[in-house]
Amino acid sequence: MSKPRSDWLFQTLRGLALLVLGWAFGAFYGLSSLGLHSVFLPIGIMLLGFPLARANTAGWVLITCACVGALTVFSQYLSFHPLVLLIWATYIVAGLVGNALVPRARRASLRAYLLLLLIAVGAGMVWQAYPTLSEGVFRAAGTSIVLPARTSWAPIAVAGLMAGLLGGMLGLGGGYVLFPALVLMGVSPHVALWLSIWLLLPLTVLSVLTSGRRRAVAWSQEGWLGAGAFLGGVAGATWALSFSAGMLVLCFGTALVASSFVTWRLVALVEKATATKHD
Repeated sequence: MSKPRSDWLFQTLRGLALLVLGWAFGAFYGLSSLGLHSVFLPIGIMLLGFPLARANTAGWVLITCACVGALTVFSQYLSFHPLVLLIWATYIVAGLVGNALVPRARRASLRAYLLLLLIAVGAGMVWQAYPTLSEGVFRAAGTSIVLPARTSWAPIAVAGLMAGLLGGMLGLGGGYVLFPALVLMGVSPHVALWLSIWLLLPLTVLSVLTSGRRRAVAWSQEGWLGAGAFLGGVAGATWALSFSAGMLVLCFGTALVASSFVTWRLVALVEKATATKHD
């Protein structure tokens, strides 16, 4: 028996809504390397009707597809490089150490302090980047993106260690920490963004595979979300590559302030709800 036309219409409209939502999150990720996984979960639960387990899986699908879309664009300018392996190694090792250092019970409160610090870091990046816009908003045509020299690999490894340590300790690392640290250490903003996007790819792929095996995934819905995220990642990375270094830092700083503030408020609401439940 065929489904009523109203059901097909509802499914189509919902799919288009997922496509647009995925595109928006993907574009944000491609431009800033900030995943916003914690922001997607409440949106997925409240607006899209996902249960918690599926919302978590859908969030990983979203980030993975956005990452692949962004790297597809970056591959036209930067090929795979041993720097990526260095970032992966330092991030994973430091993440394991950080995870062992801080008990899970203390992570929520410490994460709130880190988010406040990131808000200040983002504001500082905006303040520093704004004067450089006098040099232009867009990157000069034909300008190549140069990878750091081997002498700067040690600072890059330190940045990976910082991102991994904070990620393991507080569950908030990745581009939130890596991009500002790399820029502070003198790495080109475009290369810093490229490395930040590469950073999470293994983790997101593994999370999608693990979540997909543990619970049912409705690919008729997550597929729409993933397709939108891929297209959004392509769009975000294209914008990032067209911007000058100063404009890219300005965009990241603004995105860091906004995403850190929203996540900080979500953490505060979760802590309040948990405290009320225990009382």
